[in-house]
Amino acid sequence: MLNDFWLFASVVLLFVGLVATQALLLIVGSLVLIVWVLAKFWDRLAFKRVSHGRALGSERAFVGDSVEYSVTLVNDKVVPLIWVDIHDNFPPELDLPGATVRGTGIEIDREHRITTSLLPYQQVTWKYNLRCLARGYHRIGPVRLRSGDIFGFTAAENRFSGVDHILVYPRIIDLKELIMPSEHPLGDVGNRRPLYQDPSRFFGLRDYQPQDPMKHIDWKASAKRSQLQSKVFEPVVSLNVLIALNATTSEFAWQGSNRRLFERAVTVAASVASHCAESRYEFGLISNGVAVYSGKWLSVPFGSSSLQLGLVLESLAMAGPYSVISLTDVLQQERSSLPPGATIVVITSVVTRALANEITDMQSRGYRVVVLFSGDGGPQIRLHNVTVIALGRALEALEVEPVEEDEPVLAG
Repeated sequence: MLNDFWLFASVVLLFVGLVATQALLLIVGSLVLIVWVLAKFWDRLAFKRVSHGRALGSERAFVGDSVEYSVTLVNDKVVPLIWVDIHDNFPPELDLPGATVRGTGIEIDREHRITTSLLPYQQVTWKYNLRCLARGYHRIGPVRLRSGDIFGFTAAENRFSGVDHILVYPRIIDLKELIMPSEHPLGDVGNRRPLYQDPSRFFGLRDYQPQDPMKHIDWKASAKRSQLQSKVFEPVVSLNVLIALNATTSEFAWQGSNRRLFERAVTVAASVASHCAESRYEFGLISNGVAVYSGKWLSVPFGSSSLQLGLVLESLAMAGPYSVISLTDVLQQERSSLPPGATIVVITSVVTRALANEITDMQSRGYRVVVLFSGDGGPQIRLHNVTVIALGRALEALEVEPVEEDEPVLAG
């Protein structure tokens, strides 16, 4: 609208100058017209052959890590950019010390902002140390560029739809920092290997003993011998660990989700997975928490390859603090895939009556169940004959300390 006004003004001045034969009006009108033409010309060429790029030193990191991050702007033409503003969408879970990162006023959206100018055929690069404040799959972008001519008549805008992503793994803590060695839930793989009976491998019969499960009694053989007989199965070495993460942080759905307790549970799950990988266990992960962008609950099948830890950490990094099903239902659905004698490590910040009953049932089926309680205090329901370790206080003491800020480095 302002451009149209100046065009109209120049035409009026030229017309009046011609009619009144006033040279000054003709000169002013001509100058205004020339400036208007130049502004229009610049508006069309402002972002021609201008490119914007980002570079991440790594697309994967852990909470608390710093990653090299750079922003590059290139003006590959003869027309300069007198001024240019860069507005790049930036997630709140990442930090750029020394940079200008401000909120947009829309919910929690933020923008990384840079104001600069570019000479003909100039390239400018800004370098930062990007800090990962929280786990997750974080997106940087898209970016919006704004610029204007030297006269202030026009303002051009251009958008680049390209985005970059960084996957931040949950923090991993040595279990020895959380649990005393005598309480270690998974034991020492180097010293002992627990033996379990595989119900699918029948070996023979023997006289019943008081500690034998009732389901192992062979009633036909007992009737023939007039004495209770128990089935004997082949013993197997069990190094299988199922990590069961409970995404629910309250007893009732209407109480909502506690993000602090959920993040604690994820940290413990990642730490257990790391320990299993170091000890060469075969392990897997299930959770009633859903993965971001998928809506399905987390499930990583058992495995012992060098890639297994990465798969589990990626799933935990993508986990959202909400659930669409109870952990009890997930455990019941996953029973068929559990190896005989597997150890189930239940990580939860709340113990409901249904979960307590499921844990008891799993133990009666021959599985070893360990509960790592990540909530405040201890479980609301007492679990009999189950190893329960409360980690709340230990987790509070291992909070990430704040770090000093770095200044960005500008490379021409």
